Amino acid sequence: MAQYLIYLVIRGFSFFINLFPDGIALWIGRRLGRLAYFLDFEHRHVAIKNLELAFGGEKDGDEIKGIAFRTFENLGMTFVEFLRSPGLNTDKLLERVELEGRSHVEEALKRGKGIIFLLGHIGNWELLGRMAMFFGGSLMAIARPLKKNERLDRFIEDVRRSSGLEVISSKRVARQVVSALRANKMVGILIDQREKRSQGVGVEFFGKTASTTPASAFFAIKTGAAVIPVYALRVKGGRHRFVAEAPVELIKTGDKAEDIRANTQRHTEVLESIIGRYPDQWFWIHRRWERKQKDRTRSRMRRNNKLVLEPKKPILLKDDEYARSPNLSPRGR
Repeated sequence: MAQYLIYLVIRGFSFFINLFPDGIALWIGRRLGRLAYFLDFEHRHVAIKNLELAFGGEKDGDEIKGIAFRTFENLGMTFVEFLRSPGLNTDKLLERVELEGRSHVEEALKRGKGIIFLLGHIGNWELLGRMAMFFGGSLMAIARPLKKNERLDRFIEDVRRSSGLEVISSKRVARQVVSALRANKMVGILIDQREKRSQGVGVEFFGKTASTTPASAFFAIKTGAAVIPVYALRVKGGRHRFVAEAPVELIKTGDKAEDIRANTQRHTEVLESIIGRYPDQWFWIHRRWERKQKDRTRSRMRRNNKLVLEPKKPILLKDDEYARSPNLSPRGR
């Protein structure tokens, strides 16, 4: 019943927010973000703690709280823009978006091996589903379904598909992704959420080890696709700047496990660099490095009872298992 009520509230708010002009809708989104900052104690604490971990030696407490506050504002506006995106036609999009680094994508497409868009929850990441329209194609993205709320999951998927985004399930998708890349298509992979230890690779992120999906590295090694970091920055006046950076050089020594680890580390460093330049546009409310305390306590209890055995180092997974890691789920908002 609770999940159904959540679905109804979001559907109702979606109808409501689409009644307003763009400027007023964004104003409402920004204030929703501010309200969440003051009322959502848990995620505000997570954001501030994460920022202290990443920038504690560089920024004082007021700067960190300011970044956290603007992070919530950005999330509120992103939520509103997402709900309004089905009504965003091509002409409106071209009025609001500027594209930087177009040549990197065009050159990569000429190679004919496809493109992996290296994504993070930066700015309005949901808008990136529209990026492919600039190049006359479509973008494939991997989504982790909302198992607890199937109605909401279908609604979110419908909104994403309305933008031209090709959404595929996160279960057993390796063959689809490889086929798409070999057909010179574009595939988006988010790499900035905490991955399960059994499926992730431990790499350094802002100086601390974080379990990270190896999917971008795995598919790049397997297909030779170009890995291009892209992000949608929020700029003044309700506008956005789509940025495509130069392709990330692939490390390939022949040692599959080490190459996956090394390339995952390199991809993470690229993302860290982008976040460092635009810290108030990243998703700091996510527990990137660790679970809740109660979850860790439960894991220790299980280990003590010998019910759970966690691997001490990342496991080299089968092809399809790598594909379960990329995430474009609503939980990323």
